[in-house]
Amino acid sequence: MSNGILRANLPPGEEASRYGINAFNHPLNLTKEQLSQVALVTTSVDVLVSICVIFAMSFVPASFVVFLIQERVSKAKHMQFISGVHPLLYWVANFMWDMLNYFVPAILVILIFICFQQKAYVSSSNLPVLALLLLLYGWSITPLMYPASFFFKIPSTAYVVLTSINILIGINGSISTFVMELFGDHEIGGINDILKNVLLIFPHFCLGRGLIDMVKNQAMADALERFGENRFRSPLEWDMVGKNLLAMAVEGVVFFIITIFIQYRFFIKPRPVSKLTKLGALGEEDEEVARERHRIVQGLGQGDILELRQLTKVFKRKQKPAVDRLCVGIPPGECFGLLGVNGAGKTTTFKMLTGDTIVTSGEAFLAGKSILREIDEVHQNMGYCPQFDAINDLLTGREHLELYAVLRGVPEQDVCDVAEWGIRKLSLLKYADKRAGSYSGGNLRKLSTAIALIGAPPVVFLDEPTTGMDPKARRALWNCIHSIIKEGRSVVLTSHSMEECEALCTRMAIMVNGRFRCLGSVQHLKNRFGDGYTIILRVAGPDPDLQPVMKFIESELSGSTLKEKHRNMLQYQLPSSLTSLAHIFSILGKNKDTLRIEDYSVTQTTLDQVFVNFAKDQSDDYVSKDASVRRKDVAINIPALSPTHETSMRGGGQQESVM
Repeated sequence: MSNGILRANLPPGEEASRYGINAFNHPLNLTKEQLSQVALVTTSVDVLVSICVIFAMSFVPASFVVFLIQERVSKAKHMQFISGVHPLLYWVANFMWDMLNYFVPAILVILIFICFQQKAYVSSSNLPVLALLLLLYGWSITPLMYPASFFFKIPSTAYVVLTSINILIGINGSISTFVMELFGDHEIGGINDILKNVLLIFPHFCLGRGLIDMVKNQAMADALERFGENRFRSPLEWDMVGKNLLAMAVEGVVFFIITIFIQYRFFIKPRPVSKLTKLGALGEEDEEVARERHRIVQGLGQGDILELRQLTKVFKRKQKPAVDRLCVGIPPGECFGLLGVNGAGKTTTFKMLTGDTIVTSGEAFLAGKSILREIDEVHQNMGYCPQFDAINDLLTGREHLELYAVLRGVPEQDVCDVAEWGIRKLSLLKYADKRAGSYSGGNLRKLSTAIALIGAPPVVFLDEPTTGMDPKARRALWNCIHSIIKEGRSVVLTSHSMEECEALCTRMAIMVNGRFRCLGSVQHLKNRFGDGYTIILRVAGPDPDLQPVMKFIESELSGSTLKEKHRNMLQYQLPSSLTSLAHIFSILGKNKDTLRIEDYSVTQTTLDQVFVNFAKDQSDDYVSKDASVRRKDVAINIPALSPTHETSMRGGGQQESVM
């Protein structure tokens, strides 16, 4: 139409074909804001790739705490500290090993990007930045995971929780800030800038946001390149990836220092006893316990290799202390037995002495070194067999002993000989080269005891060392402990076997509710607290009437106390000052048939019974139950009587053997 109008109005004589209108159409150049929007949209696919990287790299650091928790819960970590490993060295070694393991997946990520030629990640300018982001992410996230090893008890739970947190912070933080950039206005942009700066404290966000910013920068450069402009910025600039890299570099150091502070309990200050609970008066103590307390308080225990001065432990939310002002001194060459029912405070005492738990008040010295101020020097002078085996299932028995020999400072040329000595000493030759995870309970206790003996420490703590051992192995361990004592070294052991204490201990104490109720040699305790005879009667018949027998004993053996009463069995306690063995046997022999007594036995009070008499006062809820347990008709289970102390009449036959 335009050409028709033009040609209709031409002057006469002009050729119409020479005239016409041609139209040319070009789009307007995009503004910077429009280019940014295009770049953000085109980076969406690369952002998804970045999210996949964050997701994958969230699992790797969480796995590092699994073994750390296993070591802490099994006490293998504590055993390493006792054997000479400095806590700082322990964490540095773990960090170096974890970083070596981290390099494997990090390098695989880079290789995958190179194989698929993702320009946003592997261009000559972006590939070094990608490598730096992954390296510094491992540097910062690994020590961030370490504090979790102090608070979790189940490794699998810690792994799931930490992985979830890593994914939540990394993906949610990165996506939320990216979406706010994509769709937000100026006001939201300001909020987004603040949010990005705050989230820099998390390595997960630094990695994710760094990858997104690097991808966005490349997309913007590619978009502008179409118009002949080179607007590519170095990814290392501060407002690009530079601040993320610096943040992760600093965070690695900060998080590692926090881990060391937690290890040294820098943030945990023990509160005074007065703020936790009011310790009651000591009250009346056994004269030997009071004499030992006076000796220690007056400072007369300088010759003792181990000295406890008013050692106290109070747990939070407990009415009474778990360990209550213990005072005792143990000289060189003594085997000291610590007896008590579960919950009496034995293991808690060991934990304080070995530095495994904080001392609430009081003090203890080992070889003149304070457990409060010189715990590293204390560890050099002790061996420790914990209540539960601190064993690595993947190592053999020989490897365990060689490891702890090295930690103890045994010269390299002697390490194998020392390990062989421990194997033969504890009769582990048959199992020495098998993995410890396949050991029986008894062999695990042997291995734990052998570890405690490595390096010939002057004091050895053995927490129930013979649990699970067969009689032959138990005797072998006893002989081993005897040889240690003969060398002038001291042994402190806890046990539930009275036979073991009689065989080993030169002195022992019975703990009840965190206190020593008695102290002295085995014979001293039996003479002082076990004076008298125990009479056990069994009446014939499927459902016998015990009343005639009870009336007979009360009338003929006045002063006797009924301790146990079962279907056909009666047990009495009789002070030796009220009668004689001859009189007891005489009246029981004459009336045996009349009272239908099937058999009877008369024994001297054993150490088991002394222990049981004290153990009845133990209270699990820290509330005294003395009034309820001292009734005459209380029934308790007494361990088997030692045959060496028994004077018995079985079916009329008499045997007498009184110590």
